[in-house]
This record gives sequence, structure tokens and C-alpha cells, in this order.
Amino acid sequence: MVAFSIIATSLVSFIPFATASPTARQQPAYLDWKTFKANGVNLGGWLAQEAVIDPNWWSQNCGTTIDEWTCCAQLGSKCGPILERRYATFITPTDIDKLATAGVNILRIPTTYAAWVKVPGSNFYSGNQAQFFKNIASYAIAKHGMHIILDIHSLPGGVNGMGFGEGEGRFGWFNNVTNFDYSLRAVDAALAFIQSSGTPQSYTLEPINEPVDNRDFTTFGTPAALTDNGVAWTQKYFDAVVAKVTAVNKNIPVMLQGSFKGEAFWSPRFSASANLVFDVHNYYFAGRPTDSDTVSADICSDAKASAGDGKFPVFVGEWSIETVADNKFANRRKNLNTGL
Repeated sequence: MVAFSIIATSLVSFIPFATASPTARQQPAYLDWKTFKANGVNLGGWLAQEAVIDPNWWSQNCGTTIDEWTCCAQLGSKCGPILERRYATFITPTDIDKLATAGVNILRIPTTYAAWVKVPGSNFYSGNQAQFFKNIASYAIAKHGMHIILDIHSLPGGVNGMGFGEGEGRFGWFNNVTNFDYSLRAVDAALAFIQSSGTPQSYTLEPINEPVDNRDFTTFGTPAALTDNGVAWTQKYFDAVVAKVTAVNKNIPVMLQGSFKGEAFWSPRFSASANLVFDVHNYYFAGRPTDSDTVSADICSDAKASAGDGKFPVFVGEWSIETVADNKFANRRKNLNTGL
């Protein structure tokens, strides 16, 4: 059984906080991803910054820097106050109400690892991210019964050489025992956050996003982006995370984002009884020749392939309709509706 999602790249709003108290709801059961039909958004650009998500904010606060890593290095002591303001204003309960009205039932919330662990030498700011996360997640759960994916979107050392993986050109997570250990400390903190939230049944833990160790960026978005060596290191991390979650609360699902290899590649490595869901990302602006006239065929092909071998449920956590060439405005409605 496959659980697909409608996931937008980000939610952009500067609406003030709502003051109304959430209405009490009946406590949901732990989520069965094999039967759950997800319809959601990523709250990108909130607790993990990307230059392309909110260019105006980026230009005003980060100037010409290329990622959060270098932005905070440039800002120095100003980084914390600027980001705290961002956390407090970019996503609000009013936004969650609007999403609920649109039928959204799940939020994937990307965070940097700095929300969960302080790593010596890291440029990332560690502040009140977890509290802001809790405020929004608790509201979404209590008021609208939403499910929350806690996404540790970056890992110490850099997990893919991209800004959202820690910093541009940074691949130091791979084969580094120290960075591996700090990653597991982040997992411990995130897991403790979920377990003590009062509603652990409303959470799924996603401990990594798009691991890529191939320095040839023409492979990004393809299975070749993660080498055999990278697979071995990522598998070691997956196994450690699954063991930790199982020991604390085996009912909390673990969402594995296995680069661009898909569920069928990873599924033989896990017992069928594992409480797993795989996060697949489908993009069309890299990795293959695409254009907006024909991309609808690629979207349909990806939808079929994303199902994998059927052993574990699959969630499409990210996708977009941007193509390598000829992005025609006239085709946007057709291509979007094809994906939806």
C-alpha cells in the first residue's frame, strides 16, 4: 500500500499569531502509513533557511551569502536575534488554520540539526527552535488533528554538499565518526521531544534528507548521487536510528529519505516488521532532460515507480513541476494537476 502526498516547497506568510486556544480533539491512534492518505506541505524556510525560498528576506538579512552556514558566519552575534524573529513570525497558527481549510492533514517541518544539538565549530545557531516547533506542532495537532513529520534536514559536516544539507560544498558527514555521533545525539533529542510531547502518536521522525556523496552534481536527483560507500554509511545511520526509536517507542514511525534510490532499493535491507515509511523526492529540473510540454508523462511515470516493491509505504515528501528547459506558464496548470 502506498501513501502519496501533495507537498509544496514552502509556505510563505507573515500573518500575526492567532490568540484563540485550540479546540480539544480526541487523541488519535499511532499512524499506520500503509493506510494513511497524506495531503500536506513542507514548512520550508522557517526553522531551516534556504536562499531560494524567501529571496526578499534573504537579501535583507543574508545579503549575497549562499546558505545559512555562511549567513550566520557573516552575521556573527546578529544571527541569533534575526533567526529568532524569523521563527516567531514566518509560520503562525493562522497559517495552520488556512492549511487545514485547504484539506492539509500533515506537516513536514524541516529543521537544522542545531535545533537539537550543539556541535562544536558549527556556524549554525542553536536557540529556541524546539520551542517554536512545539508551539506550531501542538496547535496543528490539537486544533486540526494534523500529523507532524519532524525532519532533521541537515546533519553535522554536511550531508549532500548543498546549502540545505549544512553548507555548499560540505560533505563531511560521510565516514566521519564524530559527525555520526553528533547526528545520533540530535536524533536522541528529537526523539525525546516527540516522546515527551504529550501526543507522540501524532509524530513521525525523519532523521536525514537527501544524502548525497557523489561530488559530480550532474548525478544529483539520480540514483548515482549516492555511491556504494555512501550507501553503506547511510545504512549504518538508518540502522542506528531505527534501533533508538524502537527502544524508546516502537510505535513512532521512522521516515527514511534514502537519497534518490527509492524504496525498492532499500527495502531488502530491513525486516518487513520494521515501522518504516520511505520518503521519495521527484524533481524535473535536474538529472534528466525535461521540458514543460512533456513533463506530465515523467510525472506519471515517477508516480508508478515511486511505489517501489510494496514492502513498505511510500510518501512523496517533495516534488515540483520546474523542468530543465522551456518552463511555459501556459503549461503550469496542466502539469500541477497531473502531479496532484
